[in-house]
Amino acid sequence: MTTVENALAEWATAATQEQLDQGPSIPDLGGLDAVLNEAQSLAKGACFSYLLQAVAQDASQPPASQTEPLAAAIEAGFREPHAAWVLTEALDVLYQHPELLGMFGKTTARSLARHATGALQGGLDPAYAHAAIAGLLQLSISEHANPHQVLWILTEIDGTEPPEALERLPLLIGVAHDHYNDENLVAVLQTLETHLDLPPATRNDARYELAVVALRAGLQSSDRTQVTRLLRDAAMLMHRVDGAQEARLDARAYAYALDAVLLFTDLASGPDPAIRDRVAAAADSLGAVVTQRGAWSSRMHQPRWLEARGQTDAAWAQLVTTLTTTATHLHEPSWYDASAVLTSVLQVYEASRAVHTPAEAGGVDRLVSPSVEAAFIHEMGLLHHLEQALKVDPYMAAHPDANHLHAAIGVRRAALGAGSPAEPPGKLAAGQPILELLEAVEDPDLQEHLRKMVLDHERGYALTGNVLLDQKLARVLDELCRSSAWKHPISADFTTLLSHVLQFIHHRFDAQADYLGSVTAYLGPHPSGKQWPEKALQNDCLQHLTTRLPNGTVHREVVDVASGRTDITYTPSPGMRFNVEVKRHTSGWTAPSLEDKYIAQAVNYTATTPPFGILLIGDHSNHVSGYTSFDDSVWVASRSRTPTETPRLIVVGVLPIARPTPSALRWNPSDGLHDQIPVATAADQG
Repeated sequence: MTTVENALAEWATAATQEQLDQGPSIPDLGGLDAVLNEAQSLAKGACFSYLLQAVAQDASQPPASQTEPLAAAIEAGFREPHAAWVLTEALDVLYQHPELLGMFGKTTARSLARHATGALQGGLDPAYAHAAIAGLLQLSISEHANPHQVLWILTEIDGTEPPEALERLPLLIGVAHDHYNDENLVAVLQTLETHLDLPPATRNDARYELAVVALRAGLQSSDRTQVTRLLRDAAMLMHRVDGAQEARLDARAYAYALDAVLLFTDLASGPDPAIRDRVAAAADSLGAVVTQRGAWSSRMHQPRWLEARGQTDAAWAQLVTTLTTTATHLHEPSWYDASAVLTSVLQVYEASRAVHTPAEAGGVDRLVSPSVEAAFIHEMGLLHHLEQALKVDPYMAAHPDANHLHAAIGVRRAALGAGSPAEPPGKLAAGQPILELLEAVEDPDLQEHLRKMVLDHERGYALTGNVLLDQKLARVLDELCRSSAWKHPISADFTTLLSHVLQFIHHRFDAQADYLGSVTAYLGPHPSGKQWPEKALQNDCLQHLTTRLPNGTVHREVVDVASGRTDITYTPSPGMRFNVEVKRHTSGWTAPSLEDKYIAQAVNYTATTPPFGILLIGDHSNHVSGYTSFDDSVWVASRSRTPTETPRLIVVGVLPIARPTPSALRWNPSDGLHDQIPVATAADQG
């Protein structure tokens, strides 16, 4: 063994798990001189990723005479990798360190293009095809490489390449189509799907991607007839994929979801007295598959860069819950009831095809989802949401302008049905028919209330793009799924509520006090120097949930629950209830101190419900030096009141309120801020 290899082995035996995850430093590899002497052999060997980690961690800023040999060795490592798996590991390290990405991104892209072409032409190990194209695709989507490189490579595929090189490529071709919408990629997928000389698994993968193409086309079609036709095509292909290969749970879940949506289209030929039962049965079937999919995917390796796992799981859960709630609350079912379900399908597509892109130096990683306009589905869903709000909101239902707005909604819906183009969300009010029809409301207060409802609704159905939120949601779900009670439909219903509450906390961490006027004023200092009441946080969270969850499922201060009155209650279906308990805390805190003071009440509210709940705490303590991070402010607490009771799992979220502006903060190590940092949770410790 060489000097560096001996040093690496010695370091690995003594390193902590955190150090192993971070990788060795240059001193851990025997020092700079040893690394420089062996740089070329390290870069072209199996230890290439360790060399990259060491260079990324070196803070000593050695002179150019020493860094240039290291840079040359790293470029050689990407140009002549030891094996495809070594290249994959090295790319993972590269994406985790923006400084390395800035230095080697462009030269690495050129090397990856050569590896991909060589593997597809038979001159290299076929395993290089997937590793190189996956790396090049991520570099392209994150704007570190020209996308024409990867598109040219993919569109030249004709099925005559080595079969081993084409394994797992249909997924990459599909993701490239999601993000670049190059129709030549569809032709490549069709070629692979019909090529009889390719392995059945590769052909079935191509068939699945063609189904996703049909799904995308249906979601962004401009009228109901086109939506229905393309979704039928997608459902048919998904069923074929599921039937051709065991355990294609992704295809089966999509197939069941689309079958449920298409149940509503059958109503065009006449009423169906069994529609509620059929939709409920479809929801049960979908829920079972989604639960199985979650269990399988949580234990399987997933590429770090592909799919927002936390938000994808939440989107599937929301789809199941939306379908279940739709079946429960159907009164006069029609095709338009499918709009909320279709919106949830769109969320699943966007989250499951999002790409984790590395940041520039000093920036933040983000999730880039495919751009899907889906104007027709967005507008139909919003019309449906407004119409339902007019029925269930006591204030709006009794308002004199309600009839005018209801009539305006009917006129706009009829116009869409007659072929009037839907406008994409996000345009100015002057070009938004939805916002224009609010002019039918004469009361300015009601008009402003509805306008905020429209904007909140649109915001609630957009992927946040935030990697930290996605990772926190995934870790919390990983801990919750260990419960013996985490089964369908409980898991789907609680995940839906949890994802919206975490989004609320995450957004309010950044929001200014004037974000929603008086509704969010509690985020800043009280104008008269008093303390904000607990109800200010409760009202904001309630409004947030009401605009995102199905109408009629969110309630406040429900009585006769564990001999008390809950703050916010979510009832997705009869007999299913989850509570959000809201508290205000006025002094420094730790996770154990908050649990000791508030957890008992949240736990008690689960006595006759599933063993899951949420405790939302407004931190009204002194924030003169700032406050702890979002990641440290959310954790899972477990309590069992008897030896035989199923542990009650309460998700605790702490939101700093009455915050000074950032410019007013002053660092004072003696103010006790460090006492507020919560202890690590089991979820955070893995």
